[in-house]
Amino acid sequence: MKHCLALCAIALAGCASQYQPQPTADSATLKIVGNNAHFFTEAYENEDCVPHKDGIRLATFTGMTKDVENPSVGKTVQIPAGKPFVLSHYYIDARVAQNRICRVTVAFVPERGQSYQTYFHVEPDVSSCDTVVSASTGSPSMNVPSFRYGRNLCVSGENHGPVARKATRLDWKVNLQRAPAR
Repeated sequence: MKHCLALCAIALAGCASQYQPQPTADSATLKIVGNNAHFFTEAYENEDCVPHKDGIRLATFTGMTKDVENPSVGKTVQIPAGKPFVLSHYYIDARVAQNRICRVTVAFVPERGQSYQTYFHVEPDVSSCDTVVSASTGSPSMNVPSFRYGRNLCVSGENHGPVARKATRLDWKVNLQRAPAR
């Protein structure tokens, strides 16, 4: 049943409206990159998870609706400047007896005419994930000063409630035990 739900979530991920901003002089650019090919990125109007008026799906790195071939090359989009921009990265993979999900919502205030990069990192064992939003001319591992973690976790246009940012270690190992022969 869990596998069915995970596969349905991946299939429905393609139903999200594609982000298509209106051209404006008050914009910045955002390059979306990551260390894996099993995630998508979404845009929100605010930290209450209202889907962005220009569409919710910024980039899709996996599945039938993917619009990015190489996560290390990424995708560049125009974003509004001068107000908080909220984005959410969502990683998912479905395996036999194991669905692995990791997601993070962040916000920052882009400046007009500037270029930024968001790098979504998922640990190989999917024990944790995080993102950095950096200026394209700065250190790729240092967040811009206006960066903050979202007050709520936004996923697929829904508010999944407040998030406590603390280190979490998940044990994904499956221990098999053989029943004695009868």
